[in-house]
Parts: sequence; C-alpha cells; structure tokens
Amino acid sequence: MLNGIKVVVSDWSGVVSDDRKPVYEANMRVLESHGMQRLTPETFFSTSTMTPMEFYSNLGIKGSPDVLFEKYKIEYSKVKAEGLAPVPYPDAKEVIGFLASKVKLIVVSSHPKEHLVAEAAEYGVKANFSNFFGNARDKSTAILHALQNQNIHPSQVVYIGDTIYDIRAAKKADVNSVGITTGYHAKERLMMEDPNLVVDSLTEFAAAVRN
Repeated sequence: MLNGIKVVVSDWSGVVSDDRKPVYEANMRVLESHGMQRLTPETFFSTSTMTPMEFYSNLGIKGSPDVLFEKYKIEYSKVKAEGLAPVPYPDAKEVIGFLASKVKLIVVSSHPKEHLVAEAAEYGVKANFSNFFGNARDKSTAILHALQNQNIHPSQVVYIGDTIYDIRAAKKADVNSVGITTGYHAKERLMMEDPNLVVDSLTEFAAAVRN
C-alpha cells in the first residue's frame, strides 16, 4: 500500500493512453525513412526505450536528437490523422477523476506535450491534471522540475509508469515508484527493477493510494 501520498506523477503512454499501435506505426515509418526494415511489434515493444531518440540511436540511426524527434512527431501526427489514434484505457477517466479528488495529479512523459494536452482534452480528463510536462528526455529531472515549489516530501510522491525506465527515473528522483502492466513492458521486467509496487490496472493503483 502507498500511504500518505499527496502527489501522483504519471507517465502517459501505456498508463492513461493506449497508444501502442500509433506509436509503433510512427516509429516504423521513421525507420523506413532511414532505409531500415520494420521490426515486428513484439521486437519493438521488447526493445522500446525511454525516448524515440534513444531507440533510433540503439539501431544505429545517426543525427540530431531534435531532428529525429521532429520526424517522429510528424509521423505520429500523420498516423493519427489517418485514423490510427490512441485510446484511453477503459478505467482511466473514472480513476483519474477519483484520484484528482484526493491528490494532485501531474503528467511527466517523453510524449510531445501538444499531443498530451490534446489527448487529455479528448479523453475528458485534462482539468484533473495540474500540469503537463512533455518532451521529457530525462524523466528524473522532469519529475524534480514538476515538484519544484510544491513543499512536498519525496515520500509523499509516487511516479507511475509502464516501463523499466520509468521505475529507474522515479528512483533517481527519490520518489515512490509504481510499475503498471498495461503498457510497453511486461510484468516480469517491471518487477526486476524492484519498484514499490506493480499493478495490473489504474483501478488497482487507485486502491493502493491511501491518504
């Protein structure tokens, strides 16, 4: 159980928004634009990193991180416009509304901020979050930035994410860490990082947060 939590900092992709299909497609188009073959979805998700730029670098794609990220953003926008859009997890709206009545909610994500805000508005949850921090290349730094001037002890903060990199970022920022199995990394990988908690849904996470 997580007792005394005052601030929930949340990743977006794989936690609130199921964007695995459009993210996969956008990344594969970037690979193809560099003359590379597509990966299978299974290979992509098992090798996914904290940011698209790290993913490209690991595959040997060279170039400016800013240029590569802009390519990804363009392809992601195209994919969404073509109808392959992200969707909220079934319990997201209800759970976020409940949590917002108990704690402060903040989003920290490597996802482009404009997409975070647009998707939150589309899902009907934008007003529940006090702030959105997107484009994060170092989530631990972004978490600390989000908590500036909050006058909150790290023990009262939890970061929930769906990858091992989210758990590592939470630990580096010295806040509680929760892995959720609805996104990119399997439960076994999350548990190997020894987070404070691993949950199978936002509903289960909400039940674990106690003030």
